[in-house]
Amino acid sequence: MHFDPYSLMSVLAISGNFTSPSMFPPEHEYIAPGVHDKRSPCPALNALANHGFIPRDGRDISSHTLIQSTVEMYGLSVPLATTLVSGGMLCCGNVFTGIDLDDLAAHNKIEHDGSLVHADTKEGESRAPIHVDQALLTQLLTSYPNGLSLDDFAHARYEREKGLAKPLDPFHAELGHGEASLTWLLMKNASNVVPIETLRQWYGEERFPDSYVIPQETIGFMDAAGLSRKIADKMKELRRGDRGD
Repeated sequence: MHFDPYSLMSVLAISGNFTSPSMFPPEHEYIAPGVHDKRSPCPALNALANHGFIPRDGRDISSHTLIQSTVEMYGLSVPLATTLVSGGMLCCGNVFTGIDLDDLAAHNKIEHDGSLVHADTKEGESRAPIHVDQALLTQLLTSYPNGLSLDDFAHARYEREKGLAKPLDPFHAELGHGEASLTWLLMKNASNVVPIETLRQWYGEERFPDSYVIPQETIGFMDAAGLSRKIADKMKELRRGDRGD
């Protein structure tokens, strides 16, 4: 499958004129991946592929395509998007030839154990599970029936990491904080809570949720770092409480 470069113009048009999935044109409707399509452990990238904002087959995706799509569809600043994409390319892909989405499943590069909805990598395996673990997803959704606040995301990450055989190193722990905080920032409603149905569609189906609205304000480094720090601080507080400090 070859990706039409002009589809990037569609990304620009949608982000400027259509702010939610119900307004996406037919070429960007949700289509679940086929058996030969590549996907990653990242719902944000998989949603872009499942809606056709990056190649639906998940293959040979350029840095430019990833940066453009994350800027336009998730409201990330160009510097933040460039940093995230460049990190993935340097660790798992090729800055010249691009990346297949499943390259991002390489264990302990960008991917890490302790995902909220993906099983941990088995001992001796070099690649992480890509498919959503339905037991973990169900546990997450039933544990927070009223949706997840930022503190709830911190609690969910804390509970998930408590069960790991080996604690995450600081780099991957910080990635976990960032993933949770960006999910909250992108998917929260007016009450600053991510509803359960939104999470089910985002994490479970890897699609843009019906409630999703493309951010009108750019998300920059300071926004992402500040929320990530709040997640980390809340997790430290929970650890102290468990220890009785």
